[in-house]
Amino acid sequence: MATLKDVANLAGVSSASVSRILNNDLTLSVPQSTRDKVLEAAESLGYVKKKKKTEVSSMLVGIVQWVSAENEAKDPYYMNIRQGVENYCSNHMISTIRCFASEFNVTKRLEKVDGLVCIGKFSDEARHKMIAICPNIIFLDMKLDTISNCFIIPDFKGALRLVVDFFVQEGHKKVSFLGGVEKVDGKVYPDDRLKYFRRYASKAELEFLPYTVMKEFTRESGYEMMKSLITSGNIPTAVFAASDPIAIGAMKACHEAGLRIPEDISIIGFDNIDEANYTYPPLTTVFVPTYEIGSTGMRMLHDAWKRNENIQPMKIELPCYMITRNSTRTTPDMIELEP
Repeated sequence: MATLKDVANLAGVSSASVSRILNNDLTLSVPQSTRDKVLEAAESLGYVKKKKKTEVSSMLVGIVQWVSAENEAKDPYYMNIRQGVENYCSNHMISTIRCFASEFNVTKRLEKVDGLVCIGKFSDEARHKMIAICPNIIFLDMKLDTISNCFIIPDFKGALRLVVDFFVQEGHKKVSFLGGVEKVDGKVYPDDRLKYFRRYASKAELEFLPYTVMKEFTRESGYEMMKSLITSGNIPTAVFAASDPIAIGAMKACHEAGLRIPEDISIIGFDNIDEANYTYPPLTTVFVPTYEIGSTGMRMLHDAWKRNENIQPMKIELPCYMITRNSTRTTPDMIELEP
């Protein structure tokens, strides 16, 4: 098989010049006749350019989940974030180790990783434990009070402003917040959705405190919370559910009680899971870029590793927007929503 040197000898030029000419390097200053000689020599000798080796990443990433596998199955919010991480890794040939923060041997399993993706809520103790394992680390869906690490969260503030503005435009006065409680080592982790809902509902002079109920982010919990409001006779005209599974459970309770959706009560969910498009009626919901949170976070971690650096501390918020369907009276062409 002919080599670059063989082509260079036949054309009477250096091997370096042959390489640059065959790679169409237009910055090489040589006469056209010389380029022609090299091309003719390569053709006569049957020279075939070697294909470049495909770049293979040797990065090893640890994916640490805060939520249990059982809870992930009930509410796909964290599952979508994880899939964003794992699909990026698969597309870039990055090896992964997936584990749960509660595992007793988590430090041993992750001791050789080049980066850590932590999904969900971590206590200060657990966060420092992860940082000690690998400082090239990013936290997804965890808000840090100080920007001591890199973290990505959805823009809950903007999302809840859209929800309350939507309720106001529909003319509601009594609105409900159905949410879930997340705990870290027995300590309740505050939900920013509730904080911003209260802020904007108060500004809009909406009555919401008697209709605020907190349990879990599940269908069963949504059903129970809505049923308790209906049984008490204290029924709002609109409901915001902090997750689509909660909204789906609340819709079931409304159907059983003979409440028409949206004629008697409007319902808005949060997440835009696939099932939201197949409820009866289809569920108006807030789209949260969970998959993009995962893929963006992993890309940033990968880029830092390729530069032989640790990812820089920063706060990143990704926008949410509303998808209007038939569980609310306002149709898409009746309201203008900005991301």
